[in-house]
Amino acid sequence: MSAASSVLSFATARATRDDGAREREERRQPMRSVRQRVVARARANEGVNIPTLLNNTPHARTTRQFFYDDCTKSVVAAVTAGEKRIKIKTEFPELNVSGDVYRVGTTLELVRHIATALARDGKRVKICVQRSMGQGVFQALPLSLSGVSKLLGMMDWEEDVVDAINPNGAIGADVPEPEDNVFLLVQPQNIVGYALLPYIEEMEAVAGDRPMIMLNPKLDDIQSAGNVMSIRGRAERMESVARWRECYHFRLLYRKPYFHPIYGALRFAYYENEWEVYKRTGRGEGDVPDPEKYRLIATHDVEPTPDILTKAIWG
Repeated sequence: MSAASSVLSFATARATRDDGAREREERRQPMRSVRQRVVARARANEGVNIPTLLNNTPHARTTRQFFYDDCTKSVVAAVTAGEKRIKIKTEFPELNVSGDVYRVGTTLELVRHIATALARDGKRVKICVQRSMGQGVFQALPLSLSGVSKLLGMMDWEEDVVDAINPNGAIGADVPEPEDNVFLLVQPQNIVGYALLPYIEEMEAVAGDRPMIMLNPKLDDIQSAGNVMSIRGRAERMESVARWRECYHFRLLYRKPYFHPIYGALRFAYYENEWEVYKRTGRGEGDVPDPEKYRLIATHDVEPTPDILTKAIWG
């Protein structure tokens, strides 16, 4: 074989090897891109610094302020984005009506923060608390709402928003007025033998496309001897509540039915649009303090089911 032929054969073989290597590299490249995207998405949200010592009540002022600001930011973002039917679920211990440390003052302060922020955004806000429901000796209000309307009427408001907030609203078709821009419904709840949902639907029809916000609603069916909220119509009632967009969610994770110890937390904020699962670590006990903190361990596009939460927290 001549020298020229040897050089040509060597060049051809090298080019073939280079083409093969380039082809293998191109096949691997999409896989690398996918890995990079997954890692970037996992690190896109670093979570928030959830306050600790949440089993200590009354909470510290800074603890309450964190939840007020976190919730209010989501509400304002949702209203600004054009959401019309919004609901909030925030159940840190002082706002959890199922516990024995519920504090109505914390509810009122959260209402103040939300209403003030919306008013400063140019909205006229009407704060609405349901009236007594039922007939005769069975007329009543949920315990957590007892006296709330009166307390709202006694509250002081900042001078720059006092004319933009009406704290004397109720729930019903006769409540919306032309000058109202936003309606904030405080803890709407059914009671035994009486459903609130029809009044909310009537109010929706009159309010039209003006935003309505429900704070910690409890509109599940409650069975009674009068056959109110029975099986008939339950699907329609559930669908009516599900139409409301949840713009903020925070709750602590326990082993039910107990409220101690806290194992983690679930959070959703409208402006982040991710469901965040936090695991509580550390105890701060013993000779060597172990600082308590909430560590973000997972994010989800939709609300995780109890099974997913159980596996995430307890493995």
